[in-house]
Amino acid sequence: MFEKEEKNLIGWKKAYDELLYPAEDIDAAIQAGFQKGRQQKKKVMRKRWLYSSAAAAVFFITFFVSIRYSTVLANYIAVIPGMEKVVEMIRYDKGLLAAVENDYVQEIGVSQERNGLKVNIDHVIADEYGMVLFYSIESNEKQTNFQVHDLELKSAEGKDPVMATSGYGVDFPNDTPRNKVDTTAELFFSEPLETTDFILDIEVGTGTQKEHFEIPFTLNKSLEQKRTYEVNKTLSIEQQNITIKQVEIYPLRVAVTLEMDESNSKKILSFDDLRLVDEHGEAWTKISNGVTANYINEHEQILYLQSNYFKEPEELYIVLNRLQAIDREDDTVVVDTSTEEIVKQPKGDLLSDLEVIGNDVWFKLKTEREFNYSLFMLSSKDAKGNEYNHGSMVEGHIVNGMQRMGIRLNSTNNSTNIANPLTLEISAYPLWIRGDAKVKVK
Repeated sequence: MFEKEEKNLIGWKKAYDELLYPAEDIDAAIQAGFQKGRQQKKKVMRKRWLYSSAAAAVFFITFFVSIRYSTVLANYIAVIPGMEKVVEMIRYDKGLLAAVENDYVQEIGVSQERNGLKVNIDHVIADEYGMVLFYSIESNEKQTNFQVHDLELKSAEGKDPVMATSGYGVDFPNDTPRNKVDTTAELFFSEPLETTDFILDIEVGTGTQKEHFEIPFTLNKSLEQKRTYEVNKTLSIEQQNITIKQVEIYPLRVAVTLEMDESNSKKILSFDDLRLVDEHGEAWTKISNGVTANYINEHEQILYLQSNYFKEPEELYIVLNRLQAIDREDDTVVVDTSTEEIVKQPKGDLLSDLEVIGNDVWFKLKTEREFNYSLFMLSSKDAKGNEYNHGSMVEGHIVNGMQRMGIRLNSTNNSTNIANPLTLEISAYPLWIRGDAKVKVK
């Protein structure tokens, strides 16, 4: 009776197993899009849409890439009752899709309602150091704007998990009124979980209303343990040395701890295409949404890849072909906001047309392709050493070979208070080095 369906499932499964994710441009574009659309910080790393055009760019990047590279597995899993919404929200993440495929998702099904607003916790994917919550917000009346003002995970037993990072959707604007939005929250811990009973402490609203919820829920499946590989091998691209120290494989993600050689002549800004590859060439790339890295110090960081936990290949390699890097002496941009002048910038003079509008400092970047990264770190210093915090702005289109981007200073530290010049530390720049580097993990 189900021979045809079974044959289709086998075909979809085979196609999924043979999927190879692109190594360079698409991964970099997705990674960059979410960098500019989401701001992260310690303890609670809130995701904020910083600029409307950036939000649009993120949506379209995610939409087209997800359709192109995850449709096969999405079709395969969509036949499992109740998993359609989950698949739709994680179809960009190969590791999370594999967790669903291997029945590692937990159904929760609890909710709480206050004054016409309702929060539902539908499903959870969790391991000993992390949790992805699938939840929804409902309103009795159709809304054009749902908001999450705050979100925190607590232990029902009194000892709260030690948060390392977290991320969750903050603002869900839409021109078409609707009664419900589905979203996710990513929560990661610095210590392993010691309980299975939790309380989701969350504040949501609609723009005109705000409600606070404390929703208890329980994990009903045992948590898989991580697998750790001590690597301690060095790879090199254009004489820039990077040591892969350790690889930890969790059901939710893969954590790659690496260290840049202090004697490198260049400052490495982004590992655009670092990936985990098995003996058949199947690749697990950088996480395209949520928490993508943890910076230990100037030279050491942890990068997070999509998980191959449920694959268990015989051989594993870390592969890297291109790095976003800049000469160390070129790692800052110095501007005078009073005269709207670029005092110093990296060789090549890719930045021009400095413009100050209120608290916004805009540049034009010369580029042939959209560069959807935040150019600068989230703080800068003026001539007196005063520190200024700011957000990042990126317009997701190119006009006459130029892309507009910049920073937005906090209202308490506006451009009129700056003791010029202002020094901005570069966090991304359209310069790459290339090579063919590979180290064995397993």
